[in-house]
Amino acid sequence: METINLSHYPQSPWVYIFKDKRDNILYIWKAKNLKKRISQYFSPWSVWKQEMVAQAEKIEFIIVENESESLYLESNLIKKHLPPFNNMLKWANAYAYIKLTKHPIPQIFITRKKINDWATYIWPKHNTRELKKFLQYLRQIIQYRTCPLSQFNQWKVCSDYYFWLCKWRCNGKTEEPDYPKLITSFFKGNTKPIEQKIKILIDEAIKVENFEWAAKLRDIYLQIWNFTEKQSIEFAKSFSWYLLQIREIGTRRVYVLLHFYEGKMIDIIRHHFEKDEIDQDTMLASFSSEFWEFKKENWYYATTHFTRTKWEEKEMLQLFNDFFDSYLLVNTIQWSWIINELLKTLQNRYSLSNFPYQVECLDISHLWGDRTSWWLSAITWWLPDKKWYRKYKIITSKNDDYLSLKEVLIRRFKISGIKGTSSQERESNVFHLPDVFILDGWKGQLGILNELLKEYPQFQKIIDNVQFCSLGKWEARHKATIGKTSKKTNEQIGEKLYTRNNWKIIENDFTYDDADKILIKLRDEAHRFSNAYRKKQEEISFKKEKEKIEKKKKKL
Repeated sequence: METINLSHYPQSPWVYIFKDKRDNILYIWKAKNLKKRISQYFSPWSVWKQEMVAQAEKIEFIIVENESESLYLESNLIKKHLPPFNNMLKWANAYAYIKLTKHPIPQIFITRKKINDWATYIWPKHNTRELKKFLQYLRQIIQYRTCPLSQFNQWKVCSDYYFWLCKWRCNGKTEEPDYPKLITSFFKGNTKPIEQKIKILIDEAIKVENFEWAAKLRDIYLQIWNFTEKQSIEFAKSFSWYLLQIREIGTRRVYVLLHFYEGKMIDIIRHHFEKDEIDQDTMLASFSSEFWEFKKENWYYATTHFTRTKWEEKEMLQLFNDFFDSYLLVNTIQWSWIINELLKTLQNRYSLSNFPYQVECLDISHLWGDRTSWWLSAITWWLPDKKWYRKYKIITSKNDDYLSLKEVLIRRFKISGIKGTSSQERESNVFHLPDVFILDGWKGQLGILNELLKEYPQFQKIIDNVQFCSLGKWEARHKATIGKTSKKTNEQIGEKLYTRNNWKIIENDFTYDDADKILIKLRDEAHRFSNAYRKKQEEISFKKEKEKIEKKKKKL
């Protein structure tokens, strides 16, 4: 395999897969930073898996939420496919779980075996030594049960009670404890209940002047921050199943097939077909003959009907979205057909005059009218193009969004003598025009273009070559409200894209498919970019104010 362009590889946790010309899996591994890890295979001095790299034809990767997730998915995929270049983990033992037994007062312990006993299993961090130490800390706060059922049923006080590690729940009089919910929610990322519990214990220890215990609780409190990463929780179920979702993208049908065994995902299959080659019913019949009979379940197909909570439904939808997104990213980096189809869909849906190969998006950031700034993000062929990212500190009107937008457009397209304040503007003499330029706002923001044309006739050349749009949120600013009925207008809440056609502004509703997600991704990136800058400015301002106060105190 030749050296590849790594500029667009993500710097986040992923599981990556090397494949040969025949699509056979050669090697599977995980990475905390995918870009950094992949670059190690292709550095001039690298001797790492060079035989495998020579046989590899392409690299695929699968998105995960964090490093722990990548570890378990990697382990399951290796045991499933047995790649020839994976010498480790093929027959290795399973990683550790935290187990909460299915009893009125659950026993909690670490195990490496997962059986169908309807207990709750939590995937912890893979560092088992740290996990054991942390559970010991946690036990001093919550005082959960660890003794086996045979000892628990004796109703005798053990030494744990006298060491404040157990509340003697085996006396038969204790109500159902709350610690199962506390622990499961903690490993989902909700640390506040346990943090509050520690603070209460610290206050109580200080009141009775038990400062050693208070200091130990303080240390435990600080240890919690090492375990705030969101974890996955499994509920052991006595059945296994396949889940399938098919999405139409351009002229293709893309599918993601997930294989679960006893509630645990052990394999992922992603591919596509031409619409002309095969219809959806034939695809389902083919999958049913190879795996099992698939039946319609809401927005996906499943081989087994099973009950699920709202949280599980939400997690499953996010899982499919992540796998489709990572598949699109893999194909985009390898210059495949998918992105071309999505961009064509955008052009036809919104009647864009230009093919959206290069798209830029503006986002405003201010704090109650102060510290106004605009940020510009850019994508080329769906991939972030950071060489065109820009930040604009407003010079003229800081409290008027329309006037500040006008200033930014003047500076971005260099149609006036206003000098920029950013180092990027001063250093860059390169001028280019995007195919599509998206403003943060509604119809009023597009009206700024008319004013600019009246003041600067040379702006007509820009308008002739660039498709200007505006992206409005309003009630859809909070993603949880999207798809619900508005109380104000009695219409379905959603974002709108406003386009210009011969000076006429056209309103378009978002459909939130894979094509629209390209624009949403660009808008979210601009928003993230602008908020990060605003927070940085707030920190600088806060430090300056703090220094002034300290100087005044010294004088007094």
